[in-house]
Amino acid sequence: MRVNPIAMTLVVSLVGVQTAYAQNTDITSKPFMRAALAVMTFDYYATKCKQDGGFSPSQAAKVEAWETANGVAQIRSRLGEFDRYPTQKQQLDQALSVITQQIAAQQPNINACAAAVSMSQIPNAQFAKVSPELITAGNNPPKTPKKVEQSTSKKPATVSSGSNPATVSQIDSFGFDSRMKMGVGGFLILDVFPVVLFRNGDALTNVKGLSFTGGLAAHKQAKPNEWTRWRNQGGKLQLARKDGWKALPFQTTYPKLPDGFKLDGLFYSLSGTGTVAIGGNDSIAAWKEYRFWPDGRVLRGQGAGGRAESGDSSVAVSSATPNQRGRYRVEGLTLNITYDDGSSERRILITDPKDPKSAIWLDGFSYVRRKQ
Repeated sequence: MRVNPIAMTLVVSLVGVQTAYAQNTDITSKPFMRAALAVMTFDYYATKCKQDGGFSPSQAAKVEAWETANGVAQIRSRLGEFDRYPTQKQQLDQALSVITQQIAAQQPNINACAAAVSMSQIPNAQFAKVSPELITAGNNPPKTPKKVEQSTSKKPATVSSGSNPATVSQIDSFGFDSRMKMGVGGFLILDVFPVVLFRNGDALTNVKGLSFTGGLAAHKQAKPNEWTRWRNQGGKLQLARKDGWKALPFQTTYPKLPDGFKLDGLFYSLSGTGTVAIGGNDSIAAWKEYRFWPDGRVLRGQGAGGRAESGDSSVAVSSATPNQRGRYRVEGLTLNITYDDGSSERRILITDPKDPKSAIWLDGFSYVRRKQ
């Protein structure tokens, strides 16, 4: 699988770090810091993977081969030395936070095991090739047997936004707004996006707020610019803009989706980040897709992938979790899915019931329809 090259880059710039700690140029050099961030990111997702049951045997084999071939234990053993270099430590911590928060914001249910494996496979994480000086034979620690963490059977779980029932109860209806934005080639295009109208007169203009940690009140306090007010004035729905009350461009709103509403098609969501800001050419992306059939069947897939560019060539790798099959039904504004393994999923569903093949939003995250 080739990963979409559109990936967010880190906002923390570590390029060209000039350090006063000349006595230890290895650990504060760009190659080592790049390697340290790769290992820290892998460890972050590997820890979450272990909490969720551990790597599968095939995933564990890939990870062990990567760690052995690239002296990961040696690099990991030196991470504690950054305590002596607070500036570089802070930069690494901030970079790790940006990567994980961006992915978590767009893919709150990312598969941690797949993300960890993908991070281990990107070209810049192959330290033996890109930075062999970091893992010289004389400095490699001896190999020690390690227990492979494998997946264990787990009780089926229900996955949903934290305040789903409470949130749905506050919604009056949803509709669609529009704005002009820059498109390909510099041309202005019309962007149509959903808005949620609440019973208390509030209007949410960024529907990702539906899945904000802490709930709607916390989102409104953290991002007040993504909220406004709405009203029905003389039979016209209006939103409060900076220059006063303006009519909603699309006056049709929906308090719920039609009874017996069905989805049909493959819907795909992609998010990611990269290492460009620290001198790398890599990106890591997470993806999730749902394939719906009008007869109530659903197939869900998800995974993560890495991509690197060098000159005119690029390399892409990916890791995916097995697809889950199940049945779905739509009740009001809620998408309920029950999978064959006994797990279930509940999401707030927003889509244009007159054109459900264009795009859908699940708990505020958009999924575009793809060709089969």
